[in-house]
Amino acid sequence: MFEHKNLYPVILVPGVVGYGEETILHKVVPYFGLTSTSYEKVIKDMGMDCHTATFELLSSIWDRTCELYAQIVGGTVDYGKAHSEKYGHARYGKTYKKPMIESWDKITLIAHGFGAPVARLFIELLNNGSAEETSATPANELSDLFKGGFYNKIHALITIAGINEGISTAEALEGRFPGAKKVLAKAATVADIALKYKDFVDPYNQKNGISVSQHAVSARLEKVDDKNKVKFDEKAIDSYLSKEDNIFYDMGPLGMAKLNSKLGTFDNIFYFSLSGEVTSNVMNKVTLPKLAAGLTLPTTVLISTFENYLPEFPIITKRDHDNDGLVNTNAQMPPLSESATAFKDISRCQPGVWYQMPVETRNHFSFMGLFVRPDKFRNEIFNLMKIVCNLE
Repeated sequence: MFEHKNLYPVILVPGVVGYGEETILHKVVPYFGLTSTSYEKVIKDMGMDCHTATFELLSSIWDRTCELYAQIVGGTVDYGKAHSEKYGHARYGKTYKKPMIESWDKITLIAHGFGAPVARLFIELLNNGSAEETSATPANELSDLFKGGFYNKIHALITIAGINEGISTAEALEGRFPGAKKVLAKAATVADIALKYKDFVDPYNQKNGISVSQHAVSARLEKVDDKNKVKFDEKAIDSYLSKEDNIFYDMGPLGMAKLNSKLGTFDNIFYFSLSGEVTSNVMNKVTLPKLAAGLTLPTTVLISTFENYLPEFPIITKRDHDNDGLVNTNAQMPPLSESATAFKDISRCQPGVWYQMPVETRNHFSFMGLFVRPDKFRNEIFNLMKIVCNLE
């Protein structure tokens, strides 16, 4: 056993490919652990309850925040009356019969990648609610999430290679490969459906085809010449991409700037940021990938060579070249608008301030255990949780 001052439950908030304990894949290859050892198992072995959230793959930051809340407390996902009407998708989502946390005192949030802004918005809504939803929704229909007033429910937030500022990844892909966002939206739709609907990928259960949708983006599996083919509602996908309520806009410079203008730190919550970098700057002229880029080498090169100076699009310069294979390194740092300092030791940590850990030479997936020795990864988790469990 280890010395500790608290053993608050931990909720793990995954990134873009947001699968967790609601999926079969989680039992085989957990998002938090991948080819190494399970984050959940290590944390539970330390005496804390731990759960991993699951998200619709095309859900925006707002929508994932609502999905996170429903999973923690149980009940049906409510995306908000005002929000769902504004962006044209269903107001209600999946129903969770059993809450992750039976008795919610305080919890710690550990968020990876795109999970970081989800966790930060979640904290904001817990504390301050949503004035827009409150004014648009009858009192008897208003989700408790939008009411706010939950001032002491979060103990600490740790972002791991988190998107705390806008990243250039989606813009770089679209710039070099026009139509990439649409291709990714289709792939996400199929992947999400395949994870949740066995009939969609089982040709023996096909009769007249199966049609399912998420966030107004629909796909239909049909048999054509004895082969299963996926057909999409092209207009629905175009509509999804044209609105701000989409994952690509949210992670970009404009979306994150808009979100950060509404968020801040709270003086009763501890904040930590872990960051990675697999690039090196040569004579301030060219940014090259390191061996640590591994499988992310193609996107490392893509991000480290992309720039944009057109005023009608987000400005992306050389300062955005350093990255961990998927996320710009400067975007992983604490938000620019919030108080931050370098982490020294636990005795100096105070709530309401971001603590930046030393930038590590590792790629985006290595933080989740991909190709990391299990004993080494287990020690990393243990050491991080030792810090969290001794904050007061």
